[in-house]
Amino acid sequence: MKSLSSLLITSAVIAVSSTASAALVAGDIALVGFQASGAPSDSFSFASLVNVDAGTVLYFSDNGFTTGAGFRGVSATDNDGNEGLIKYTVGANGLAAGQVVSSLSTNTANGAWTLSGLIYGTTVGSGSYAPLNFSSTGEQFTVFQSSNAQPMLSGYTSLYSFDNTGAYEAATTSSTGQLAPGLVGGTSAILLPSPTGANFANFNFGAFSGAADRATWLARMGNSANWTTSSAPTNTADGSFSVTAVPTPGAAALLGLAGLIARRRR
Repeated sequence: MKSLSSLLITSAVIAVSSTASAALVAGDIALVGFQASGAPSDSFSFASLVNVDAGTVLYFSDNGFTTGAGFRGVSATDNDGNEGLIKYTVGANGLAAGQVVSSLSTNTANGAWTLSGLIYGTTVGSGSYAPLNFSSTGEQFTVFQSSNAQPMLSGYTSLYSFDNTGAYEAATTSSTGQLAPGLVGGTSAILLPSPTGANFANFNFGAFSGAADRATWLARMGNSANWTTSSAPTNTADGSFSVTAVPTPGAAALLGLAGLIARRRR
């Protein structure tokens, strides 16, 4: 028969590890790589900070956002706006916390990219999925979920934003934009200085070392000092890093009680 302390520890472990969910919140996904002027196409990479269920859909767009107006150029009859939109559907394996996925990834067990086809409806000209085409003089793009068949029109939940223009402003050009609702600079968004000279090709989070919890990783990813820049075009790639779980208050209490019981039994 198991002791009470071992049962409490088992219960705590279950409580800590049961974190996967199809509904995500800001900071559950982070943008960690940006490649302009790449071959065969521009690319980027994202990281999961939590376990993500199979079938979860993520959208990525380089349309700038303006507070009160939404994504630039998007309307009921224009589903890709002034720039682009692509979709990623998480595969049968799901995504574990700490996975990095490139927009060039062909690992269908992890997920699949939708890079063509109409976004909504049957009317040609209403907007199609297409690989994102990044500006070499500054860009921003956003990852989000949406409950709407017209994803950028309404019903979206913003998860993370990348911006390498040095400032947030109303989206009046392909290189401008503000933070979408729910995003916070340094926590669920990275703002990098404007490119100078030829140093625009690569922007990558460069501090993947050791193990840390979600909040610590997000703080590191949101710090521009932890990003590297290179003028050499290098495609983004898949990878992984270690995300440690943070016990829920209930699980932490169970672990503490288990430890107290174990000490008294000695």
